Amino acid sequence: MATIRDIARRAGVSVSTASLALNEDRRVRQETRRRVVDAADALDYHPMRAARTLSSGRTWSIHLLDPAIGANMSSGFFTRFLRGLHDAARDGGYTLTLTVPHDEREARAVLKRLVAERWSDGVVLMNPSDHDGVLEDVVAAGFPHVLLGRSPVPGVSSVDNDNVLVAADATRHLVDRGRRSLLLINGPASRTFAQDRARGFLEACGADARVTGRVVNVSGAPDAAAPALAAHLDAGHALDGLVAVSDPLAIVSLRALHERGLRVPEDVAIIGMNNDDLTQYTNPRLASVELNAYDLGRDAIESLLARIDAGGRTGGEGRRMVTHELVIRESSG
Repeated sequence: MATIRDIARRAGVSVSTASLALNEDRRVRQETRRRVVDAADALDYHPMRAARTLSSGRTWSIHLLDPAIGANMSSGFFTRFLRGLHDAARDGGYTLTLTVPHDEREARAVLKRLVAERWSDGVVLMNPSDHDGVLEDVVAAGFPHVLLGRSPVPGVSSVDNDNVLVAADATRHLVDRGRRSLLLINGPASRTFAQDRARGFLEACGADARVTGRVVNVSGAPDAAAPALAAHLDAGHALDGLVAVSDPLAIVSLRALHERGLRVPEDVAIIGMNNDDLTQYTNPRLASVELNAYDLGRDAIESLLARIDAGGRTGGEGRRMVTHELVIRESSG
C-alpha cells in the first residue's frame, strides 16, 4: 500500500508539500500539485480517513437526521431525495450517514451528541413542525445545517418546493376539468408542508365561487386515508375531486372509492403528489405532481457544503426553491 512518502518521492517533493498538494492547499503551485496528483494516481494512493480528518479538521461526513417522523413521506420521494444527497456529498468528497429517530425527543438527543462529539461537519434535517425543538437547537449551536421544508424558526437554511403553489396547481387542474366539490387529504396539521398545501388548496378553491373545498388531516401509514375519506362521504359531503399530499394516500383513496362503487375519474377525479413509480401502474394511472426530489437533495448538500466551507458563517437563513411540474394521467379525467 502506497504512503504519502512514496507519493513525495515519486513526485520529487517533500512529504509536507505532497500533503498540502493532496489537500488542495492554495500555497502549492498548480504545476507541483498536478505532479503530486499524478504520482498518487499512478501508485493508487488512498489516504486514511483519520489522517485526512487530522490534517483538515473535518470529519468529511454529512449526517441525515429525522427522515420520517409522522410526515406521510412516500418511499419514492425519500429514495430520490436520498440519492440526490448522496451524489452531491460524494461529488464534494463527503460520505452520508443516517439516523432514524422515533420522536423529537430522541432527535434532539442525537443532535446534541452529533454537535458535541463532532460526528459530522453538518446535518440535514427534515419534516419541520410548527414548534420544532430540533431546529431551535441547531440554530442555537451555530452548527452547519440545511432543512428540507419551510422553517418555523428564524435563522435556518433550507431547500423546498413552493408547497402553496404545488397544492394550488394540483387543485386548479381539477377545477379546470370541471370538478366543483373537492377534498384535500393532507398530512399532519403540525407540519409546515401540510400547512402550506392546505393554504394553496383552499386559495385555489376560493378563487371560484362554484367550488367548495374541505381539508382532512391524517398521520401515520397511508391506510389512514381510507377512514378519513369514508367519514367525509358518510357525513353527506359531495365529492367529485380529490387532492392527496402523497401518492400512497392517493392510491389508498382510489381503492377506497372503488370499494364504495365510485368510479375514477368518472365520479371522482384524483391527483397525488411526488410522482412515485407506482403511479404508472394503478388503474387508472395516477396523476401526480413531480416535486423533483433528486434536485432537492442535491441543492440541500450544495447549500450545506457552502456553509461548511464558510465555517458556518453564512449570514443566517437562506432558502433555495426547487420547481415542480404537473404529471397528467387518466385519474384526473
